[in-house]
Amino acid sequence: MTKIMLPWDLDRVFADMPHEFFMRIEAPVVLVQLGLVVAAGAGAFWFGILIRPVLTKIALRRMPRNWAPTFVRVCASVTPPLFWLFVLWLAGAVANLTGTALPLVEAATDLLLAWVFIRLLSFFVQSPLASATISGGAWSIASLSILGLLDPLVSYLDATAIHLGKYRISALTAVHAIFILAVLLWLTTLLFRFLQRQIMRSASLTPSLQVLFIQLLQIFLPAFAVIVALQAVGVDLTALTVVFGALGLGIGLGLQRLVANLVAGLTLLIGNTIKPGDIIEYKKSYGWVTAMGARYVTLRTRDGVEHLVPNDYFLENGVENWSYSDARLRLHVPVGIAYEADPHHAIVLCVEAAKSVERVLKRPEPICLLKEFGDSTVNLEIRFWIEDPRNGTTNVKSEVLLGVWDSFKKAGITLPFPQRDVHIVSTPRHGGTGQP
Repeated sequence: MTKIMLPWDLDRVFADMPHEFFMRIEAPVVLVQLGLVVAAGAGAFWFGILIRPVLTKIALRRMPRNWAPTFVRVCASVTPPLFWLFVLWLAGAVANLTGTALPLVEAATDLLLAWVFIRLLSFFVQSPLASATISGGAWSIASLSILGLLDPLVSYLDATAIHLGKYRISALTAVHAIFILAVLLWLTTLLFRFLQRQIMRSASLTPSLQVLFIQLLQIFLPAFAVIVALQAVGVDLTALTVVFGALGLGIGLGLQRLVANLVAGLTLLIGNTIKPGDIIEYKKSYGWVTAMGARYVTLRTRDGVEHLVPNDYFLENGVENWSYSDARLRLHVPVGIAYEADPHHAIVLCVEAAKSVERVLKRPEPICLLKEFGDSTVNLEIRFWIEDPRNGTTNVKSEVLLGVWDSFKKAGITLPFPQRDVHIVSTPRHGGTGQP
């Protein structure tokens, strides 16, 4: 890249009066070059609008459909600055042939070339935020270097420093630390995604161990990036042990619930109490675990509602896991018959009704027990097993009860309702004669 010197000096820009600065900008040679750069940029913008439909048609006709959106996005982003670059390069070539110097045009050409190169590299970064950060940071550094401002800026940042004992911390050190930390966090993110895919594909790891390893990576990889960034800028971590200890104590006291959830999450995973896919009961409802995080368990009910349950809730209240060691679940359905009905026959009909439902398991067989003699009914209870509780329990109970209703109707067994006998006793008003 060509390093140029602008018509003004950086120190003089800040030292001179504002009117002198604007007078330098208003020089005819500078205005002509600025006009050329702006006109080329406007033409590039217009060209980008026209070329996008053409690129879309070409991509849809010539390329696979899953490649077409990426091709159009990349080309539509790079084509306008390439057109802008070509126009400025052509103007610079003509100026060189005539012996005319165009420093602003040359600077704009180098900046655009750096921008196109950085933009192409940024497409390899999947995160939009990381891509924008890397593109902006790299282009800013390239711009300062091309304009000859990088070295003065570095010297200025290095001169701005404070002394803490034997350590010297400058603004340049902070910038280096932030830049190194950003790069390391981006690299650790890529490493985490790669390791996460490998862990999830591993058939030798149980779901609980998969979640445990992923959570440990989420904790230790960023911590490792911070430690490496501090060491890279010359910070002695042993000298900061006391500071980190006090800071950790303060954070621990202020974030007790968060720490409790982190520890509870690790405890649940290590003990294999809950794992993704399990069906657990929660506040008189139930659902299946769709995800386990460092702070909470995601529980999805059959109504489509997702509950984010803190990890320490299960340690404090216990876990009712319907599929901990076996997916089968036994259901209880109460049935009442009148005292005039034959309970032996009713029990047989209840068992047959349960067996007729497809989701009810044949082994173990459904049973029906006489539970008690109530005030108005003889209370029975049907017990049967299912192996797919995630498909619902109320619906299978409903099917069994409908079968019982149909069987009782055919057999003439009535389903009673509460009855009360009221006895009216008149009391004598005068001397026990019973006369009013």
